[in-house]
Amino acid sequence: MIHVLDTDTLIHMIRGLKTAGRRSAQRERALQLVDKCRQAQKDGHRVGVSAVSVSELEFGARRGGRYEDEIEAVRKILAPFETYDYDAVTCPVHYGRIRHELERAGLSIGAMDLLIAAHALSLGGTVVTNNIEHFRRVPGLSVADWR
Repeated sequence: MIHVLDTDTLIHMIRGLKTAGRRSAQRERALQLVDKCRQAQKDGHRVGVSAVSVSELEFGARRGGRYEDEIEAVRKILAPFETYDYDAVTCPVHYGRIRHELERAGLSIGAMDLLIAAHALSLGGTVVTNNIEHFRRVPGLSVADWR
């Protein structure tokens, strides 16, 4: 099985692991999420990140004002995971279909999430996200919340 970690899941891990105080609830939730990822990998599942999310994290690191510190935290989180390249053939087909269907239904999930959803569909993967309700709008997309 292929799991695609959504950007908000990665940010949740980054922020939680940077939280001061080893006993904070935010830190504990982040550590549990990291453990869940490791367990999935041990069980033979592929756990990775869309190149779209990597791009979003790069932007976030630059926007934060302390680029070197932020990008170091990003790299640490990304290190154990595959980065899935955005396929220029199948991803656009999924993107076009999803966007068309959502717009016809009067729904939206945002541009970057739409790209991540299309990417996950092209991989036959499950999006791991803290934003289940958002991604559930995408027809045919498998979604999980590992918090």
